[in-house]
Amino acid sequence: MAPTFIRHSALGIRKSITLVPTWIAQTFLNSSFVTLGTVATLVSLPILIHLINRLRFRRVRWAAMEFLLKSQQRNRRRLLLEQLLLLLLRIAAVLGLLFLIARPILDSSQLSIFQGLKAHHLVLLDDSGSMRDRWGDKTNTGFANGLDVIRKIAAEGSRRPGTQSLTLLLLSNPNQPVITQRTIDESLVGELETRVKNLTCTHRSLDLVAAFEASRTLLTERPGATRHFHFISDFRQRDWDESDALATVVRQMDTDKVSINLVRTVPTQSGNLAVTKLAGSVQVAAAKVPLRLTVGVKNLSEQVAKVVRLSVFLDGKKLPRSVVIEQVEAGAETTREFDVEFATSGPHEVRVSLASDALEEDNTRFLAIDVAEGIPVLIVDGDPAHSEAFYLQDALAPAPGVTGFAPSVETVDFLRRHPVDRFQSIILLNVAELPPDSIRLLESFVSSGGGLTWFLGNQVRAAFYNDKLHKSGQGLFPAKLATIADLPVDDTAEVPDLDFSDHPIFRVFAGEDNPFVDSVKVNQFFTLAKEGAGAWQPADGVQVIARLRNKAPVFLEHQFGRGTVITCLSSLGGTWNNWPRNPSFVVAQLELEKYITRGRHVLDQRVVGEPIRVEMDATVFSPQVTITLPDGTSERTTAVVETPTDAGVPPSGGPKPAKAGTPAAVTLLIEEFENTDQPGVYTVRQQRLKQGTTDDVRRFAYNFPAAESFLELADSAKIKQRVGTNVTVQIQEAGAFEWIHGQQAGQEVHDLILIILLIVLLGEQLLAMRLSFHPKVVAAPA
Repeated sequence: MAPTFIRHSALGIRKSITLVPTWIAQTFLNSSFVTLGTVATLVSLPILIHLINRLRFRRVRWAAMEFLLKSQQRNRRRLLLEQLLLLLLRIAAVLGLLFLIARPILDSSQLSIFQGLKAHHLVLLDDSGSMRDRWGDKTNTGFANGLDVIRKIAAEGSRRPGTQSLTLLLLSNPNQPVITQRTIDESLVGELETRVKNLTCTHRSLDLVAAFEASRTLLTERPGATRHFHFISDFRQRDWDESDALATVVRQMDTDKVSINLVRTVPTQSGNLAVTKLAGSVQVAAAKVPLRLTVGVKNLSEQVAKVVRLSVFLDGKKLPRSVVIEQVEAGAETTREFDVEFATSGPHEVRVSLASDALEEDNTRFLAIDVAEGIPVLIVDGDPAHSEAFYLQDALAPAPGVTGFAPSVETVDFLRRHPVDRFQSIILLNVAELPPDSIRLLESFVSSGGGLTWFLGNQVRAAFYNDKLHKSGQGLFPAKLATIADLPVDDTAEVPDLDFSDHPIFRVFAGEDNPFVDSVKVNQFFTLAKEGAGAWQPADGVQVIARLRNKAPVFLEHQFGRGTVITCLSSLGGTWNNWPRNPSFVVAQLELEKYITRGRHVLDQRVVGEPIRVEMDATVFSPQVTITLPDGTSERTTAVVETPTDAGVPPSGGPKPAKAGTPAAVTLLIEEFENTDQPGVYTVRQQRLKQGTTDDVRRFAYNFPAAESFLELADSAKIKQRVGTNVTVQIQEAGAFEWIHGQQAGQEVHDLILIILLIVLLGEQLLAMRLSFHPKVVAAPA
């Protein structure tokens, strides 16, 4: 192996550059003592002493000794072997002392990372949400342990000034290093301590592959030094099980001759309960009307969780009641429903929290709700007498404030004379036809998220619907109409006239016999025109959600832009059916309204780290935007001007486009706020330019990512198998720092050398006693 130049330092004194082969540096802790000159000098000492001892006597021939010399010649070979053995024992003793000082090891991976070589250490610190895992007295966290590892690396490197450099990256922002290839010395240690104190663990779920690739790029830019990559993390199984891309980057690092060191910060897996869901029909939230919400809890431990109690907070105040789940099986998720009532309209915040456990950050979930005074619904009745609208109006709002809906009954002309944007949904009853401008208005309304429901009847002109509303599958109507048909009365039929599918609107009727639904009778309905031979088939995007007794479709659903369209091929009462006089009608209409209004009030489930994008009409709003964070602090930002090419989704306060996808000549103010790491509710305040008008206030709930709640640790053997058995990867256990200091490296070899040295010294003494002259002492005569 080619020799490598290594600069050594011991006891703070700089030594000269010494020529040391790499294999020696990787075999001895104190490799500077194991040079060719040192070994040759020490081995030659006992040989020189031996030769000097043989040459220090002057030869004198003495006749009396001739007899003794002849006797000695007979034993000469034995004496030479004994003297040679004594010399070898003395050489072995010197080498043994040298080895004790040099401290050889059998496994080079046990060496300190700072062993001799001039090196660049790139440290990538995991600051994802799961690193907040706590154990013991709840002061130990994976992130805090990671910071301690960084401190120890810097402290050990400072003991070897001029030979080690450090780069520190965070997993949350690997392209902006905290420290970039700084020489490790006492000044850097002090500066690093200040910076480390200011580092905080994020709540995010982060991209390991992108961070590893950024680390590899930085390391390959410095090919001259020995390169060490240290990844400090909790090593969760979810990150290493299926990540082929991550394993590929690790293999590329190994090919680049980068030393890969994976450092654990979490010793054992903790049990964890997480609030994983907080949802409901927020689109129909109204003041003084109970809103039903659903909360979900997942047990991510290996034991059953019993009597799980959740506290409910409304606008920061704890409600007197709790949600109790009797038992959550290991690995299972359980949901419970509860009601919340809002005293006033406007923005509100709901929070649900569990008791403290290993990962406290996923014990709480937030929901931001804009509560209306009432949910406005427009009912357009084709019959001027409003004979059918009465049933629907009575079902949606039997009394003010009971359901939260506020229906208004109007004629077809209302669509031409009044804006409809304030309504959450529009219901058309037995409308014969619509003028072109009303059709365009409805298309704009639905495409921007409004809900639309069709109920047919005897006034409907099928040709108009097919031509102007169906538009070959591109319009507001889902299918071509054929003719009005009768459903024959069959008192012996075992199935009801209405056969509901497992759809959210009709799910309340599923699972059991319902006497109210069974008593609904349908007399007439519209059939659908067939496309070619055979039975009618729904087009792509059209779903049949209910059928009649004869299997003919009666309820259809399809999407138009961001909105939902529900079509009933029968009427809302009259002689076509008796449904409005059936108790199931009220339940179905309430569920239908909740369903179709969801497009305008999508439950905005955001995860920390996602930016808040604000789009405003520059002619209506000031560019100054104030954003209040969950901790109460506020930040003022300035939006920038941008001219959009597509105004399919209109900005706040701006005019609505005539048709989805049509460019609008409007100048937008765009602001993207990225400081959203805190879980909680963010408030965005937009100031209007017109004096005397109120500001627009919008609220966004950000929650802890569900992926970070899985705390199962990855097995070291599986990690190595994942990256490849031919890839050299060292994995350090949590709390073990020998790889930094090298304190215990080669301890077994050290003890063995010490035992062998004692045996050699004892043998040398015995053999020296045997070969030396020791005259017997004769006592003097008395």
